[in-house]
Amino acid sequence: MHNILLRSSCRILLFLSLLFTLQTTAQTVITYHNKDIEGSKDYVKGNDYQKDFLLFMDMLQTTHPAFEKGAPINVKKELKQGYKSCGKCESQKAFVYTLQQVAAKMHDGHTGLQTSLNSDVYYPMHFYIDDKGMYLDAVLKGMESSLGKQVLKISGKDMSFIYEQFRGFFSTTNDVDYKKTFKNYSNSYYLWKELGLCEQDSSITLSFTDGNTLKLKPIKIQNKDISKVDNKSQVQQMRLRAGGMPFSFQILDGGICYMLFDQCADRNTLRQQYLPQVAGNEKLLERLEQQLKRIPVFTEFLDSMFQTMATQNVKTLVVDVRENSGGNSTLCDELLCRLKSSIIGPRVSVRPSHLAEAYYQAAGLDKSLLYSATDTHSRLQGLASPFQGNVIFVQGERTFSSAGLLMTMAIDNNIGIAIGEPASYAPTHYGDMISWSLPNTQTKGYISHKCFVRPDETKEQDIPLANSLSTSFQDYQKGIDPCFNWVMENFWRQRN
Repeated sequence: MHNILLRSSCRILLFLSLLFTLQTTAQTVITYHNKDIEGSKDYVKGNDYQKDFLLFMDMLQTTHPAFEKGAPINVKKELKQGYKSCGKCESQKAFVYTLQQVAAKMHDGHTGLQTSLNSDVYYPMHFYIDDKGMYLDAVLKGMESSLGKQVLKISGKDMSFIYEQFRGFFSTTNDVDYKKTFKNYSNSYYLWKELGLCEQDSSITLSFTDGNTLKLKPIKIQNKDISKVDNKSQVQQMRLRAGGMPFSFQILDGGICYMLFDQCADRNTLRQQYLPQVAGNEKLLERLEQQLKRIPVFTEFLDSMFQTMATQNVKTLVVDVRENSGGNSTLCDELLCRLKSSIIGPRVSVRPSHLAEAYYQAAGLDKSLLYSATDTHSRLQGLASPFQGNVIFVQGERTFSSAGLLMTMAIDNNIGIAIGEPASYAPTHYGDMISWSLPNTQTKGYISHKCFVRPDETKEQDIPLANSLSTSFQDYQKGIDPCFNWVMENFWRQRN
């Protein structure tokens, strides 16, 4: 959230059951209409799927910033093919698949469809992917003998072929983002069925390097039904000790402060997000405040952390954002302001549209903000005496959205170094999602309406890593964390 809007699908903590309920039931969603489209010949004669497809295509062109500089997709071709395809749709799932194929071509992880309609049954599996291949790291209980094996084929098709078949469905920014998304959603039975990759009885057969096979059928899955690779690295143990908080820190031997920054959300930002949804309901308001008491205020957390570091003469700060998929970027700004006295921020351009205006009005936001953006690089005033020690940022494939912006601003402002995996986010990217629905099918999704240009515009779409450290499946199984080990080996010695 760049001071105003949520920039990613907020990963609310599991124990905040009330907040999760509010998110799924009371989110601001705008039903999209356009009188010109709804009066057109194709709209009038079309079925409900065709009608909403025309509205979806119009919304994409009139709302997404990418269309301000020319069409990023072949609109004429997509309209012709999509309208014809929707004429044959027999279910809303098939319709969602058709729309998502268009959204995927935007290469914007903040624009796409809500795919919960496809979340009825799954294949009980999850893959781990490293440079050598794909491994089964989760499977249905009773099938543990296959856990940890490398998968060569599925239903007779090479894994490289299977991997590429899903690409047209996922809205991803780059190859790293696609790999992450594939791992999360490649167990969806509906996608296998739609792609024609499963067998006639809906099953799939995994073939392993040891010559054995495993046949899986789609089922309704609960976490208790799944066995996973047990991999308790030292950082994961820290996370468990932190009790699921969005951020925490520990002072390690050797004078290192290890900060886990797992979510860009704190008590104040969550209150700002959910307070309008409980306004006027005293019972819900009281429950909200009780839940929020368990979440720290980020500024208070930072005060405590840096004071502890000063007291113990800690000279190295590690900020681990490998699990951080985004949230409210004001928290990122607050952290950076403790690390440098003057910071250049992104250049933000906003695309005004009828959808954006309707969203701002419904969300109680000032519509003039759509037209007052300066499209210049912002500047942040940090502390006069910022932290002077070593700063190491650790990123992973799940680092995204506001957390990706944190990494970009840190590197472009020469704040510390970055290590870890290549980025799944784009340093210059689209964002600030608006949630929408279509009137005839009630299909829901989200779309960007801003463009964030990295502070150093001379750089391309990458974040230079001081050390690229990916975790192999063997390390993952053993609980070895190359990033943590590299920090301890290189900075523990500096103190001793």
